[in-house]
Amino acid sequence: MVKKKLPNNLEDNRNQIDLIDERILNLISDRSELVINAGKIKKKSGNKTFYRPDREAKLIKNLLNKNKSSIPSNKIKNIFKEIISACFTLEKKIKVHFLGPKGTFSEIATIQHFGSSVEKIESSNITEIFNEVAKDDNSYGVVPIENSIEGIVNQSLDSLMQSNLKICSELELKIEHCLISSEKNINKIKSVYAHPQALAQCRNWLQRKLPKVKIIETDSSAKAAQLIKNKIGKSCIGSKKIGEIYNLNILQSKIQDQAGNTTRFLVIGNEYPEKSFQDKTSICLSLKNEQGALYKVLQILNKNRVNLTNILSRPVKNNKWQYSFFLEFQGHASDKNIVNLFKELEKVSQDLQILGSYPKAY
Repeated sequence: MVKKKLPNNLEDNRNQIDLIDERILNLISDRSELVINAGKIKKKSGNKTFYRPDREAKLIKNLLNKNKSSIPSNKIKNIFKEIISACFTLEKKIKVHFLGPKGTFSEIATIQHFGSSVEKIESSNITEIFNEVAKDDNSYGVVPIENSIEGIVNQSLDSLMQSNLKICSELELKIEHCLISSEKNINKIKSVYAHPQALAQCRNWLQRKLPKVKIIETDSSAKAAQLIKNKIGKSCIGSKKIGEIYNLNILQSKIQDQAGNTTRFLVIGNEYPEKSFQDKTSICLSLKNEQGALYKVLQILNKNRVNLTNILSRPVKNNKWQYSFFLEFQGHASDKNIVNLFKELEKVSQDLQILGSYPKAY
């Protein structure tokens, strides 16, 4: 490709930028009109599906593959997420419930996935998110399911197994914790307030840097920030966003023990998405209490050439010493080998629940 000749003076350079900005604006306007028109076409045909995580995943992945600019792919993704968000809320207003208060990593994950144009609603706990989404076909929920250091979030997993809601999508959020305070000097810190998960993820750093401080657990990072604001010698652990919301000082950034600390979130809703480029499927099954029951399941997975990525057991609440199994694997429920897998699993299990078949995090 021939490299385009660039202007030699600043004025001409700025003029070209202005012209490009106008073209971008006009194209966004054209896109928004097409999205509104798509909504009208859907309404006439009786199609009630507005949020399409499968189509969005295909669109974003395709754009990232075509990105030849100097702008990193994650920035391109953020730009188009906002454009998509602004456009589809013209077609249909949707609500997204997240684990509040404002400033939590759950809110950051919600904005990262849905953009800032959707209506974001704080929930006080994970059960409330499930209950609210179940009431409204136009609402979705964002719940944490797994952390790369601390493992599975049991409340989210149990709620999934007990609910009729479906997993619509997943996303991964890199977790970067900060030490935050009204104080300006870390040497003045006498106590640290934080959610138990945050404390566990920063345990080694705290032992090295603040071995004598008092540790106080809180319900959320936002609650911790509220408790330490304008307090002498007190600090909390949270995101940079928490510091901005409560006008607090960032005494130290990236205090998590593992640089790759990541939390995986699930988007829950009332409908299964269609197949995208790369999909995952999550299921829950109960097995007969007999020798080799789980082994049979693994044999069936292997026979159908299914790549199992996760397997966990959870106790059955109303049946002592009985367990359900949570499995995740690559592929979509409509794939031929997955369809056959389900048929064979039904023969060896007491209960099989398809929790979702959805685009893999991208």
